[in-house]
Amino acid sequence: MIYIFSAFYAEAKNIIDHYGLKKEKSLETVRFDVFANDSIRLVITGVGEINAAAAVSNIGGAYGISPDDEILNVGCGAGFSSDICLGSIFLGNKLTEQMTGRTFYPDILYRHPFEEAEIVTGAMLYHTENKTELIPKYETSIKNSVADGFLYDMEASSIYQAGAYFFGPHQMSFLKVVTDEGNVQELSAEMLKQGIAGAVPGIRSYLDELRKIDGIKKMQNKKAMGEVSELAQKLNEDMHCSAVMQAAVMQHLKYAVLAGIDYQGIIEEMYQAGELP
Repeated sequence: MIYIFSAFYAEAKNIIDHYGLKKEKSLETVRFDVFANDSIRLVITGVGEINAAAAVSNIGGAYGISPDDEILNVGCGAGFSSDICLGSIFLGNKLTEQMTGRTFYPDILYRHPFEEAEIVTGAMLYHTENKTELIPKYETSIKNSVADGFLYDMEASSIYQAGAYFFGPHQMSFLKVVTDEGNVQELSAEMLKQGIAGAVPGIRSYLDELRKIDGIKKMQNKKAMGEVSELAQKLNEDMHCSAVMQAAVMQHLKYAVLAGIDYQGIIEEMYQAGELP
């Protein structure tokens, strides 16, 4: 399953329509709007760090996360560099929490067509005219660390920190579309729709790749677990296992698959050596 977190419905509407996501009848414990199909679950978090962290924690706890799941943060941000154009898509390779100066590094394992950039997450809209009031302590260090420019948003680093309780760094991606240069007083739904419109094909292409990878993982795991089940049944019969022992055998075989251990070769040697049955 791919979990997508977006602050605004306007940012997510095209994805919802394109993939035919339907609003889920929320579980009793879910406090956010969720749209889903069989491979995507999209969550509208609301604006800001607290909302974003609460949404990830709420969804992760309510639905449970498997080792093959992915998290994708799709949203808009302000861009600061002469090389950053409005409407451009960037993949975050470094996340900085403006309030504390802490940094986080998502692992980027897959090829992608986007430019990479640092994303600075703050608690308020970034206005160029009063930036010294908004980033009094870390502005210099942030500016120095991102000589090639940076993006500013209000959710990414919080999503990463909350997501770290459920996902590894290699399972989290952050796509940001540049909609302004810190020169807006407030963001409207229409502004977000217009700003993200040209970036939609690129976002969908990346999402399709994640879905393809997710499908391959599921097929591989299904095949591996099928082989494990057959072997477990043979071992249980040959060793006359009790119910408790059968559960232990299955657990050991699953561990061997996930750890990449050649369990089939080891067991075959035991049969040839007369150690089994």
